Amino acid sequence: MIRALSLLLAFVFSAGCLFGQNPAGAEWRKDREASAVLVKEQDANVNKPPKWEYGLSGGYAYRLFRPGKISDVATKNYVDDLKSGFAAGANVSYFHWQKVGFGLQYEYYQGNAASEDGLKENVTIQHLSGSVIYRHYLKNHTTSVLSSFMLGYQPYQNKAALNGEQLTFTGKTMGWGISVGLEQKISRHFALHLTGNAMMGAIYRMQRKTDVSTQTLHLSKDDSVDLSRVSLTFGLRFF
Repeated sequence: MIRALSLLLAFVFSAGCLFGQNPAGAEWRKDREASAVLVKEQDANVNKPPKWEYGLSGGYAYRLFRPGKISDVATKNYVDDLKSGFAAGANVSYFHWQKVGFGLQYEYYQGNAASEDGLKENVTIQHLSGSVIYRHYLKNHTTSVLSSFMLGYQPYQNKAALNGEQLTFTGKTMGWGISVGLEQKISRHFALHLTGNAMMGAIYRMQRKTDVSTQTLHLSKDDSVDLSRVSLTFGLRFF
């Protein structure tokens, strides 16, 4: 009886080992495969192209107008100061497709100059544009090149002073532009970007205000105010 019971227990134990044992390392491999799948899912989420982007930027801008004949160094320095300025902006973009999207962009330009004979100018140019954007990701899936075509509204203002008299010139026009930028993703919701812009536009009618009067000026093509400029900005993008 005891011998029979011992044989029964031995058979049950052997069967349990035979049917319940996994191949060597099976559990280890299962855990490893599960971890690998999780890492892949996390990488896919980080590298997934975002649909919405919000950006802030600032940098250097340079106007492209032709000043005409410059006869002395002082005038050249004045024109160089008037052309150079600071640009700051913000934008929002939506990508309905992975590579093509639409955006809204705002930029503020400011430049000023002063001469020894008392002439001072403080110029601001704004633009609010709609844009069509093409986005191309490089092989690492975290760096992208964005190119845009922009079309929108550009207000202009020049607060000038000459011999103690204050003058304010204002105007508005439509303008268009292009931009090319490089965007480096840092995390799932944050990136850095470097962008070059070129904006075009000219004003043919403006108002000149003094302390006592307001006058509308109609300008010819040769006398128009050229708003064309280029800028190089560095900024932040949020997803």
